[in-house]
Amino acid sequence: MLHPLIATVRGFTSFPDAEAEYFLSLFTEKKYKRGTLLLEEGQVANEVFFILNGAIRQYFLNEEGQERTCNFALEHAFLTDLESFSRKSRSASSIVALESTTCLVITCKDLVTALHHSPAVSEFFRIIVENVAAENIRRTKSLLSLSPEKQFSELLHEKPLLFQRIPQRYIAQYLGIAPESLSRIRKRMMTLQKS
Repeated sequence: MLHPLIATVRGFTSFPDAEAEYFLSLFTEKKYKRGTLLLEEGQVANEVFFILNGAIRQYFLNEEGQERTCNFALEHAFLTDLESFSRKSRSASSIVALESTTCLVITCKDLVTALHHSPAVSEFFRIIVENVAAENIRRTKSLLSLSPEKQFSELLHEKPLLFQRIPQRYIAQYLGIAPESLSRIRKRMMTLQKS
């Protein structure tokens, strides 16, 4: 059976077997208990996480010291604080395991080496960075121009698994609304679906 990491890369670009084996060899498998911080705000993000199983959440603290969720990642997704990772600056966000999670982890040094040695890895990460940029623009537009109901509908349509795996308070933070508001929106939408 094809390794999930190789299958993920091949979903975006061709990935010759030799390059795939080399890339896979640079990762270390790590297991994290629920609640474990994979990255803490203020640290430099020296690692990229590829989730084999589990769920992780990325968040930052606002001026009042309240958590604000900015990203989720489930199986076969990559996650890091991209700005901190690429600029070697202090991370503005934290990353925490929401479930018992197993990740393949690659260091910045090894990833940079892989980018230089493997055209497929280089192409894959170029696409990933483009996708992250496009997603950030789409999300900013959504937060600024759509009603909470419409944002909820979009998220439910695009990422239905989140609603089965992620606690409601974090989804509410992600949408920029109070948990009670999210409950009301869910009830309204379920009522509309039944009628």
